[in-house]
Amino acid sequence: MKFRLFGLFALCCAMAINLCANRIQSGYSQTTKSTPVLSKAEQDLLSEINQARAQPQTYATYLEQLKPLFKGKNYTAMGQETLTTQEGWDAVEDAIKFLRGAKPLGPLSASQGLCLAASSHVKEQSASGATGHAGSNNTMIEQRVKPFGSWQGGIGENLTYGNESARERILTWLIDDGVATRGHRKRVMSQDYRVAGISCGPHREYGTMCVLTLAGGFTDFAMAQAPANKSNNSSKSRPATAGTSSTNKNKSPR
Repeated sequence: MKFRLFGLFALCCAMAINLCANRIQSGYSQTTKSTPVLSKAEQDLLSEINQARAQPQTYATYLEQLKPLFKGKNYTAMGQETLTTQEGWDAVEDAIKFLRGAKPLGPLSASQGLCLAASSHVKEQSASGATGHAGSNNTMIEQRVKPFGSWQGGIGENLTYGNESARERILTWLIDDGVATRGHRKRVMSQDYRVAGISCGPHREYGTMCVLTLAGGFTDFAMAQAPANKSNNSSKSRPATAGTSSTNKNKSPR
């Protein structure tokens, strides 16, 4: 009788261990399934944003190194043609001052729903060659995100056009040339935003575009499906960049 009880106890323990293992595996699978799969360009941009949030002083140093490339409002990087900015070095200096006084922030986590919303905008503008936040039916980020989930806190969007590196894109947003509110800078360096979605793709006029969507939090819809929009990036001989915000629809040069 004693051995039977011991055997029954062992069987129960084995069943409990197996049940726990199945629950852990199930939970892991659900988490993995909802984790967005980013391209290299998208992952590089998210990593660069998070580095800027964690090390604002370092990025202030990067900006300081640009000073020799400015002559008045003209900016000329090595091997590139000259671009005319709206504010010249003043905008860069303003960004440096901001970053020198900024405190390190935690990283943004990738959100599946926000990535899908970003991807839908890339898909549309890749086909049309349009720019700006408004979709063809005048939808903005608040409407585009609804099929994929619900957000908590604030929600915002940054756009960038042109064949640039991840670091060039984040520096463009940090400088925010020509944008009086510095909205792009404030969004990427705000503690109020904790999750993000990123999508990059080809653009008919500028070669490449990237969309960054941000929110305080985001709850994905379980059945949300990604639009089939990924295609190889195209390039042009003269890259151009424009950053736009939900409160300012005008292009801003880097």
